[in-house]
Amino acid sequence: MRRMRKAFGGAAAVAVAVAMVPALGGCAMSSVETAPEGGRGEDAATASAADGGGDRAAADLGPGSTEGAFAKTEVVYANLTSEGAVEAVYVVNRFDVEEPLVIRDFGAYEGRVNLTDQQSLAAQGAADAVVFEADEGVFFYQGNLAQAQLPWNVQVAYSLDGRPMDPRLMVGMSGQVEVHLTTTRNADVNPAFADSFMQQITFTLPGDTWTNLQAEGATVSAAGRDQTVAFTVLPGKDGDVTLSATVRDFRMGEVSIAALPYASVVEMPDVGDVEGEMTSLTDAIAALDEGAAELAAGADDLADGAKQLQGGAQQLADGLGQVNSSSGALLQASGQIERGLSAAAAGLAGADFSAIEQLGHLADQLEALAGGLSQLSEASAQVAEGLQSALGAMDSAAAGAESDLTQEEVQALVMAPGLSDAERATAQKLAQQWGALQVMAGTYSQVRPAFEGALALVQTMGAGAERQGSLASMAAGLSQAAEALRQGADPSAVQQLAQLGEGLQQLASQYGQFHEGLSAYAGGVAQLADGAAALTGGVDSLSGGTAEFAAGAGQFTGGMGQLAQETATLPQQMRQRMDDAMADYEFPEFQPVSFVDERNTAVQAVQFVMTLAAVEAPEESEAPAEEEPEPTIWDRFTALFA
Repeated sequence: MRRMRKAFGGAAAVAVAVAMVPALGGCAMSSVETAPEGGRGEDAATASAADGGGDRAAADLGPGSTEGAFAKTEVVYANLTSEGAVEAVYVVNRFDVEEPLVIRDFGAYEGRVNLTDQQSLAAQGAADAVVFEADEGVFFYQGNLAQAQLPWNVQVAYSLDGRPMDPRLMVGMSGQVEVHLTTTRNADVNPAFADSFMQQITFTLPGDTWTNLQAEGATVSAAGRDQTVAFTVLPGKDGDVTLSATVRDFRMGEVSIAALPYASVVEMPDVGDVEGEMTSLTDAIAALDEGAAELAAGADDLADGAKQLQGGAQQLADGLGQVNSSSGALLQASGQIERGLSAAAAGLAGADFSAIEQLGHLADQLEALAGGLSQLSEASAQVAEGLQSALGAMDSAAAGAESDLTQEEVQALVMAPGLSDAERATAQKLAQQWGALQVMAGTYSQVRPAFEGALALVQTMGAGAERQGSLASMAAGLSQAAEALRQGADPSAVQQLAQLGEGLQQLASQYGQFHEGLSAYAGGVAQLADGAAALTGGVDSLSGGTAEFAAGAGQFTGGMGQLAQETATLPQQMRQRMDDAMADYEFPEFQPVSFVDERNTAVQAVQFVMTLAAVEAPEESEAPAEEEPEPTIWDRFTALFA
């Protein structure tokens, strides 16, 4: 309301001077008839108003007339006594004219003053109408109403130290002063004014003698050495205002009451704009709710992926543990194979196949060598079985470590909106552990071909005698050679022994390289097993953290869903509450009608400025001048020669 009063105060100041400023834009125009060409003379002056006026105010001015348009504004000024009694009322009529024309205006004026040109404004025809010529532009005249009633009855009561007093008797006195002003509806005046006009009541008080001012509901401001106290009265309401103060040497300035249409002073807020803004807010909350649901879904996916990673990491750790625990046995068996092959190759390499008679002594050695190769073949088969089991375990673990989540999806979860600092830190840690597991799975996929090659070699060595290149086939060859030597030293057997010796030497050399690689592999598996164990602990934390994160995201989604549901109807609720709040400030819109005479048309605006006389000491009257004696005839005669 304070803001409303300030707006009204500015409008009241405009009202006081409205008669001398250009009309507002968008005036309502009314068509009238102009005087005939060259008729700005006697015909216009004697035009009759018997037809009652209306839009064709000069319809009887003669043939050849043309149509014109104008808009009228009435500013009603009233002088009241300090106690509210009406002393005088006059109206400043303003006409905004589009083209030269003759205007008939109604009003029971006791006198008219042309404020525009020298044209006479005496009543023409009917006693309550005047017909005048107006050029294009603005035409003003003032009409003084003989008997006028205002839309409001004004009464002011004064008291000094609690005793009602005539304000004129209070002048110069000191004490606690109270002024009580009321405005009530005048039932004898068109109710449109009281129903639609807002009043601003402004007191002007001497600032140096009025102190401890009390004025509930008023706006108090300084105006030079004076202070003004402004009250606002809404349309359709009776004004009832009181001010009190400690006064020294009582006197009081004028009190003004300005009344204007409420709609022209107060611009009500556009509820549609507010509702639109609230709709944007609820739409944003709904979008946030959808984003929260997507976040929760992503968090669930992350938790599921973390569980998969947890299972895969455990399988990988178990497989690497099995391989690491069997690495000692693999290395021991592989060492036996390497030593046996080396011994067999050395035995054949030291034999002299040139002396046939000596070959018989070799039969037993060859048979023993064949038995050693058979044992090595069995050990190779066991090594191959262990390698194949280890590869299967690591394949299963690597498959479990794979995840459907992409790097972009994991990063999107880390950067998801609405996360707290702690939740975002957990998400970043989970993303790092997920990345480490992916690197391990990728590394294994790169080294797996080497494991496959080693497995193929050991499987070949441990295969049966029917497979060429196996240790069993070599043992069978040695047994056949030993048998041939016992049968009579078949030259072909000697040749086979030489070839067998070369093959054993080549195999022993290749297996030595394999054994060295197997030793390095065993050391790497030990380190990998240690890393897998540590990784398993991290993935366990990852799985637990993602589960908590998913649970928190679910709670966040539930809260956002509830918020979205509760705010879905917020625009309608806001509109209803604003409508309810503004209902007390919705008043009938003033349909411009003339205050002076309802027959006047094209009225665009009506305003009232009522001024209550100041309470001051009466001015001292000057002593009447002494009357000079009537000159005699002689005096007049001598004056001719003076």
